[in-house]
Amino acid sequence: MKTIIIIVGAARSGSTLLAKAIGGHSSCFTVGEINRFNYEINNPETHCGCGKNLNKCSFWIEFLNSLNIQFNNPNKEDINNFDVGIFKQITKKNKLYKLLPTVLFGKKYNNKEVETEIENTFILYDKIFDKTKAKVIIDSTKGLFRALILDSKAPKNIRFRFVHLTRDGRGVLNSGLKSSYAIMHNDGILRKYEGIKNKDPLKIINSWLYVNLRNFIVLKLLRNKQSMFIRYEDFTDNPEKYLKIINKNVDLIYESSALNLGDQENHILGGNASRMNAKKINKIDDAWRTNLDKKTVKKFNSRAGWLNKIVGYHK
Repeated sequence: MKTIIIIVGAARSGSTLLAKAIGGHSSCFTVGEINRFNYEINNPETHCGCGKNLNKCSFWIEFLNSLNIQFNNPNKEDINNFDVGIFKQITKKNKLYKLLPTVLFGKKYNNKEVETEIENTFILYDKIFDKTKAKVIIDSTKGLFRALILDSKAPKNIRFRFVHLTRDGRGVLNSGLKSSYAIMHNDGILRKYEGIKNKDPLKIINSWLYVNLRNFIVLKLLRNKQSMFIRYEDFTDNPEKYLKIINKNVDLIYESSALNLGDQENHILGGNASRMNAKKINKIDDAWRTNLDKKTVKKFNSRAGWLNKIVGYHK
């Protein structure tokens, strides 16, 4: 039985690091945020988890050749014919009712507008299973509705497991407000990249609150047997414990070598710079305590502090 683990949760919750660690198992392969496939292969500046530009990575070059797709293809129509990005279509207000039978009862998702995108996603999964010979694929796309839709359409030889990853909302807020990031490239040079500046803290807070509340309600009540619930801080404090739990859940024997992130070559698509930079799993990052001003922390606590405490973040 082939298994696909989808990590769901709010952005900036540590999904890239967790996915990289799970993918360190010899029977696992981490694809990263595969819903960004079309965007990434059309962006000449994007990097693979191995540290190379994506269009210079032999893994993805061979993979695209097997699909008869080229990097940075000027013919956008060809790329759009292999679209895998289904999130925007399924979450439009006038389409949400189509999700109810799938979310509540596990019924097959029925929406002809995204049928091709769903089929293409499974083509990618199948190609990756064949190319890597992995038993488990880790997809860190994070979208819950997408995960449930794919689960409802899965062939009999594929099973889905969900990992709901949570992180202290104040840590997520601190990470979300950063306007730059750095990547250590293969040539040994650390390069700094500019991100989005002047972000609205309230948008980050609301997103964290909505995503985690929704995920807990749906997964705890309706998909509990398929789901694992992990706090990022617990994972970084004792990664061996949680990798053993995840491995057992997908019928794998734990391999301690998975902890040595720097010894592994990966080909993670999308995600943050940790897919390239992370050499080991560091202890809890509580930089928010010094980086966030009192006003911003108060804004978070008044809006989302109650859920943060329920999840276990009391201090």
